[in-house]
Amino acid sequence: MTNINKAMNLSRRSILQAGGAFVVSIGMPVGFDTVLGINASFAQGARPPLVPSELASYIAVNADGTISAFFGKMDMGQGLFVAIAQMVAEELDVPFAAVKVIMGDTATSVNQGGASGSTGIQFGGKQMRVAAAEARRALVEMAAQKLSVPVDQLAVTDGVVHARSDSAKKASYPELIGGQYFNVQLDWNKEIGNALYAPGKAQPKRPSDYKIVGRPIKRQDVAAKVFCEQDFVTDIKVPGMVHGRMIRPAVAGALPIKVDESSIKDIPGVKVVWDKGFLGVVADREWDAIQASKKLKVEWSDVTPPFPDAAALYDHIRKAPARKREESKQIGNVDDAFRRAARVVEAEYAARIVEAEYEWPFQSHASMGPACAVVEIKNGEVTCWTGSQKPHFVRDGIADVLGISVDKVRAIWTVGPGSYGRNDADDAAWMRLSWQERSGNPCACNTCASRGPDGTRRGRLRFTAPVPPSMRPEMSPHTSSSARVSRALM
Repeated sequence: MTNINKAMNLSRRSILQAGGAFVVSIGMPVGFDTVLGINASFAQGARPPLVPSELASYIAVNADGTISAFFGKMDMGQGLFVAIAQMVAEELDVPFAAVKVIMGDTATSVNQGGASGSTGIQFGGKQMRVAAAEARRALVEMAAQKLSVPVDQLAVTDGVVHARSDSAKKASYPELIGGQYFNVQLDWNKEIGNALYAPGKAQPKRPSDYKIVGRPIKRQDVAAKVFCEQDFVTDIKVPGMVHGRMIRPAVAGALPIKVDESSIKDIPGVKVVWDKGFLGVVADREWDAIQASKKLKVEWSDVTPPFPDAAALYDHIRKAPARKREESKQIGNVDDAFRRAARVVEAEYAARIVEAEYEWPFQSHASMGPACAVVEIKNGEVTCWTGSQKPHFVRDGIADVLGISVDKVRAIWTVGPGSYGRNDADDAAWMRLSWQERSGNPCACNTCASRGPDGTRRGRLRFTAPVPPSMRPEMSPHTSSSARVSRALM
């Protein structure tokens, strides 16, 4: 399934225009110029800078009354599309269905840290909540001026501001802002990423007043993923695109010292890309790149394996020196507490202390599939479609590698195979960037095959849990007639 073509040149202006041109809704009771004069302090036609201190960086009211929420994080399957839309709809007093959350596009959102530490709601949602509350405040003040009704005598129902005592006195959100941008500044704390916080003057609602937040709303993405109808970053296609595969050694740290390109001469159109430790193949067809990556004969340098053998893993953990120990906050003394507890248990229950070690099996803290990115360099500008957790940092990294300004790079988060591991760092984007520079063609690449020779997708599901790769818990249960575990050191 490859029905995602080159992404359109989506801009914040085009999003605002999507609801029906750059004009105020038909049927307004007053003229366009009048509205602009009333709203001059709250709205503007020109796009404001995409910075954390601008309300327009987070919320837009489109000409058709829908709301665009620009979210600088992404959804790894947590359901953030629903949660963020609920929070924005709640604060703006609009229907849930009216809110469209646009995630992880560096052209439309500021850097809120991407997906990291399950902070989508805790930090990202916190910011979107106060931004939506501030947008509502600005819109109600616009209505107060237009309707000549004091703010405290106005209410909002489904995106329409109306007088509490006279329902005929009303103005809808699109009538008030007319597809323009908010001209409202926020109190930004000068941080980016997870720590970014920029509230306005408005106070968000009290939980007791919630009508949308807390309601069970079905996610629209689950069925598409379960029934293999979801389009992923691997489905992105741009004109002239080639496909690549990285070739890696069996032992980490080994470098290619000899490459036999004749070993893949029977595969038409395949090129070898070799630059010091960087080795890969590119081809017009993805299946050809996959086959070439398997058949290419490579001689690798002889290196000592840097990681312990699986059978010796736990012994390695036991003997490995601590590189760093940090206690952010210490309350009491654990060792003293256990010594006192042991004496109490022995005195009261005549129990003995039993100590044991338990080895936790190795767990792959990884994605459900290979990382992928598509990179296109055109007219001095770079577009990268990425499944990374942190598209804004991908943008910054690409700009740094190429030595260009970040405003020349656009990273667009596209649904990928999950995250963690190298998808977090998004090595895929840097690899595609290297191929693009060397081949002159936009390049897409996976680290392993995702399709069969006929181009059909081969689905694989592997579930992971957010736990360390391996642990060696030490259990010191103080047993008694009601045995209980006293501590577990990990």
